[in-house]
Amino acid sequence: MAGWWVIVPVRSGSGAKSRLSDLPAEVRAGLSLAFARDTIDAVRACRDVGAILVVGDPPALEAFSDSAITVPDPGQGLNAAIETAAHQVPLANPVAVLLGDLPALAPEALAVALRAGATFPRAFVCDAEGLGTTLLTSLDAARLSPRFGERSRAAHAASGAAEINGPGLERLRRDVDTTVALWDAVRLGVGPATRRMLA
Repeated sequence: MAGWWVIVPVRSGSGAKSRLSDLPAEVRAGLSLAFARDTIDAVRACRDVGAILVVGDPPALEAFSDSAITVPDPGQGLNAAIETAAHQVPLANPVAVLLGDLPALAPEALAVALRAGATFPRAFVCDAEGLGTTLLTSLDAARLSPRFGERSRAAHAASGAAEINGPGLERLRRDVDTTVALWDAVRLGVGPATRRMLA
């Protein structure tokens, strides 16, 4: 099987990470890009990955043009952005969508999930809270069918995707939308870009 193509949606600017409401907008924007940098660095270090696509707004695309294929966000919502990026993936190639706010992600955790995902037509990993989704996989880019949004765990399960469980996924499950989640990521060990922002 060819290496996984991994789509990472990144939102930057003043509207990024709005649930970190106790922080100024410029700090939230900086943290959003730092989270994405640490996420993408972990993806690049995963041997199961063949290519990385970042879909986002112009500041995000500029920030990651050195480390990924960049795809402009059409501005029609997260799932539409993911589908736009998926059109760049060769047909019948395995593709994964990984949220860009996983600053504690380790390459080994991603590898565990991708190898499990390779045994199902479509699969997903839920977030630490058990309501959302941090990773969605499909063995065929044309059948990705992302359902990100509120309660996406239930939406992906209802769409027929298999849920990936088991040990070794804690760092993959820990997305960051709130201050509590941020400090839990720090407990796990965040990457250097996030550490610099927090310092």
